[in-house]
Amino acid sequence: MKSINVGLIGAGTIGCGVYKILNENSEIIEKRTGIKLNLTRIADIDIEKQRPVDIPKRLFTTDANEIINDDSISIIIELIGGTTIAKDLVLASIKNGKNVVTANKALIAHHGDEIFSEAERNGVEVAFEASVGGGIPIIKASQESYVANNIESIHGIINGTCNYILYKMSEEGRDFNDVLEQAQEEGYAEADPSFDIDGIDAAHKLSILIMLSYGVFLDFEDIQVEGIRNITPTDINFADQLGYKIKLLAITKAKKNGLEAGVYPALVKKGTQLADVSGAFNAIYVVGDAVGPTMLYGMGAGMMPTASAVVGDIVSIAKNIGGKESNLPKLYSDKEKINLLNLKESSNKYYLRFQVEDRPGTLGKITSILGKNKISIESVIQKGREKDGGEVPVIIMTHESKEKNLLSALKEIKGSKLPLSDHMFIRIEQLS
Repeated sequence: MKSINVGLIGAGTIGCGVYKILNENSEIIEKRTGIKLNLTRIADIDIEKQRPVDIPKRLFTTDANEIINDDSISIIIELIGGTTIAKDLVLASIKNGKNVVTANKALIAHHGDEIFSEAERNGVEVAFEASVGGGIPIIKASQESYVANNIESIHGIINGTCNYILYKMSEEGRDFNDVLEQAQEEGYAEADPSFDIDGIDAAHKLSILIMLSYGVFLDFEDIQVEGIRNITPTDINFADQLGYKIKLLAITKAKKNGLEAGVYPALVKKGTQLADVSGAFNAIYVVGDAVGPTMLYGMGAGMMPTASAVVGDIVSIAKNIGGKESNLPKLYSDKEKINLLNLKESSNKYYLRFQVEDRPGTLGKITSILGKNKISIESVIQKGREKDGGEVPVIIMTHESKEKNLLSALKEIKGSKLPLSDHMFIRIEQLS
């Protein structure tokens, strides 16, 4: 039986899950693979803190270099996160001839090209299944199952925090801040939730999916990113009345002249697969020219689902140690092979909400400006004034229109003398 020694850098939640699986499921792993995985060393800055699993103290060190420089260790797992120290440790491991497994989506999104190039030079593997979708095997599917396809589009619910918040808002009629506070109390959101609710986490993951599907790393800053802070119960309620759910989607679409890519809230028709993804679950809807529409679904985060993906990567690398074939992503050398399109040039149907004082002629002026900017209206909902007056929402659903025309119309409406206090537009994604 092949025996492989493994070192772990970072004994946080996911690291503890990895230890738990390797300790408790070692027998089934050995039976299925013929490989014995030995977690021989763990590096963490705090070796005294209480952890959700009982790890022997003899395994711990506070010096990650002890693991990197240990000739008996073949695979190093990086689970500390971030893009500074983690990058240095990963590159040092690779240069020292170590294979690397990571769950670090920010690291791969920002520095994956450098890391993969260094790994190729040193003849080692880098695996990162847990970086997107937790326990969902989207990385392996992208590298293997979809390899014969031109990927036409990807629509992903790949941030469990945002999906949990939007789901709770929809089911319970509560506002964003109230649900966010609950998500923090229940461990779905960090104390500083900005990375999640502003769409950055999902954009990191989208960058990785684009790399695997189209062979290039985009400059991360070029991906248009919008979060969910401005979604209100009013928007949730009207979307529901119109037959939609609001989801934060990470989207890429292949067009004849390039690639559209962005993270933003979108209306998804009720009854479709993505609309039905509830709570903190993730789902990734991929359309290939040969395979057609497919969807992968499961827990996108959490100790055990993510640890499961990490251990799967360890096994894949362990099987290939000593082999001649590399499993590193195959990237194009010419980044200009993919032209990233500005979303202003895209066309969509749109949900528009205007918060206005209920005065005669207001709706007519709004629709007039939209029409002047080539925005065709499909339907309108205008709530009547309350007894004591005040503002009312005006909801407009458009036909497919150019986004740049819509933005021009909204700018004109905002600059007019209309009694408008707020407005919102949300794209509508038309999926089967």
